Amino acid sequence: MYDVTAFTSTYIVLTALAGVLNVFVALYALMSRALFSGKLVFILMALANSFYTFGAALEKTSETLDGMMLWTTVQYAGMPFSAVLTLLLALHFLGKADLIPAWGRWLLFVIPSITFLLVLTNSHHHLFYQDIYFHRGPSTPTMDFTMGEWYVVHGCYTFGTLFAALCLMFQALLRPGNKAYRRQLIALFAGILLPITASLLYLLGFSPNGVDPVPVVLCFTSLLFVYAFLSTDKMALLPVARENVMESMGEGVLVLDASWRLLDSNRSARVLLPALARSALGQSLGSLELPDGAAAAFRSAWEQPGKPYSFASPPLPGEEPRWCEVYAAPISRGGGQAGGCLLVLSDITERRSLQEELKRLASRDPLTGILNRGAFMREAEEALGRCFGDGLPVSMILFDIDHFKGINDTLGHEAGDSALLHAVSVCSSLLGPDVLFARYGGEEFVLLLPGIDSFTAEKLAESIRMALESTPALDPDGRPLGIRASFGVAGFGRAALPVQDGYRALFRSADQALYAAKEQGRNRVISAPSS
Repeated sequence: MYDVTAFTSTYIVLTALAGVLNVFVALYALMSRALFSGKLVFILMALANSFYTFGAALEKTSETLDGMMLWTTVQYAGMPFSAVLTLLLALHFLGKADLIPAWGRWLLFVIPSITFLLVLTNSHHHLFYQDIYFHRGPSTPTMDFTMGEWYVVHGCYTFGTLFAALCLMFQALLRPGNKAYRRQLIALFAGILLPITASLLYLLGFSPNGVDPVPVVLCFTSLLFVYAFLSTDKMALLPVARENVMESMGEGVLVLDASWRLLDSNRSARVLLPALARSALGQSLGSLELPDGAAAAFRSAWEQPGKPYSFASPPLPGEEPRWCEVYAAPISRGGGQAGGCLLVLSDITERRSLQEELKRLASRDPLTGILNRGAFMREAEEALGRCFGDGLPVSMILFDIDHFKGINDTLGHEAGDSALLHAVSVCSSLLGPDVLFARYGGEEFVLLLPGIDSFTAEKLAESIRMALESTPALDPDGRPLGIRASFGVAGFGRAALPVQDGYRALFRSADQALYAAKEQGRNRVISAPSS
């Protein structure tokens, strides 16, 4: 024979145990030093469950209808709010709390608050319970009721919020990036599914003796939640939010194991390197179609953690190639086990462009845009070395604008600047791509011509002189400026190119030839004796 009294006693013990467990969990979280995301929500949810379970247990101990209604009201001080808090906790656990703004979170509690007030004042309006029936059975008294309009609203809302939390957990379970926390997600999923299932069984009339099984189920739900939270680094709910943090990072992140297999990557990494698509997870990085230089940069970064290496990623349609920098951070597993590493990718295209621009500005004359003296000397030394190694001739042309000081003194510095810019424009139009052209100082310019002998250089100098003379410059007021220049040319043939001090010797010869051109009346080209 079925013992109703024993069943009721067991029910009271289990629901009371669930209440005690929820109070303990709330106190543990309150005293914990861990500042985990959603800590307050977790504490409030545990307290709401405590009201619900303790109220359900004490309702079964009551001998009168007034006593039962009192403890039913206590249940509704927690149960309607518990569903909303469960949804908010799921959002915190998954790092998606910001999906609902602050005002939206407050709105979620409007219907639970109305439910509690209607239960508290039901005798005046009967919107929650239309009728309440009290039965004094042979062993324990029971209470039955007829649903009111708001009871349906409350049930749908509670089910909807719990179902939304369940869907969020199910979606997280399907994501490959959450494999490391699958057990915790399963525990949370089950912890939300249990009260939903129990509530449906109760509403459909399948619960034993017509009692509400949800308070009993909350005992197991609490255990599942405690497991999920304690197993994620002492209730630190942040690990499961890793995916959301990684996906929102501007830098690309790759997780590799000790065998060079790709375990994870974030959106930024996949944008920079499309070969790192989700389908590539588990594959060896060496087997992926990475850009030239990327695999070598990854390997170098792996072998020398903390040291950055750069490579170019394939350009997007209509764009220039993107430059990436990668460095590695080892992952230690402890116990002497081989760990993997994190590879962090940064898009350094803008930084690299800025560095190139700064480098260009540092090597250019600010007025004319051609090489300045320091950059010319460095590049000329390198060009001379190549000519010597290849057995090629090389020549140099020095020239300056005649009577330039008079232009400045009589017409002003702006007219002098116009004369300099005009000289550079005319000269540049006659030069080949391999010629080094620089402003050496003031109105003096220098050209280095790799692979060109002094005879050809002299003809080029004469062409420049004639072009300057026949093409007047214009001052800022539009008045023509007659520009003339004196040229000195020097060169080394294939056999005469000196190994040591080549630049100084060549410049000295060209400078002496320029001095001779000025001594002989200016506006002319003089070549140094051939070497």
